[in-house]
Amino acid sequence: MQTGIYILLALLIGIISAIYLPMNSSVSRHLGSPLTASISFYFVALITSVLIFAIFGEFETIFNIKIVPPYLFLTGFISAFIVLGITFLIPILGARKLAILAIAGQLLMAMIVSHFGILESPEDPINVKKIVGASLLILGAVVSVS
Repeated sequence: MQTGIYILLALLIGIISAIYLPMNSSVSRHLGSPLTASISFYFVALITSVLIFAIFGEFETIFNIKIVPPYLFLTGFISAFIVLGITFLIPILGARKLAILAIAGQLLMAMIVSHFGILESPEDPINVKKIVGASLLILGAVVSVS
């Protein structure tokens, strides 16, 4: 794929995320519980993942699971925390504020991860230009949320 397609895919993920956030909250309201809603999200995600794997999966790779460092399976815990947090916070903060704050937090952590090459991420050292850009985004988030 060309870089342009990757950029469009990243933008599409952002667009979908903006819809996904209030959908989580709506499911929670209908079910009466963020925890029950979370279980329903993960059930549908599991079924979807299994179907996609059955259609497109490289079946021999399933055996590679035994070589994954155990700490990397914390991604399931982190994912549950994110989904539960979103589901809980949307009715309190609203989709716009939550998205702005989440993006600001992601930017700060992404800069640290990229600067140090954490978790095999390509190193991308922090420089003045990146600090100015991140500061403007954070300032925009503060102004928008307050």
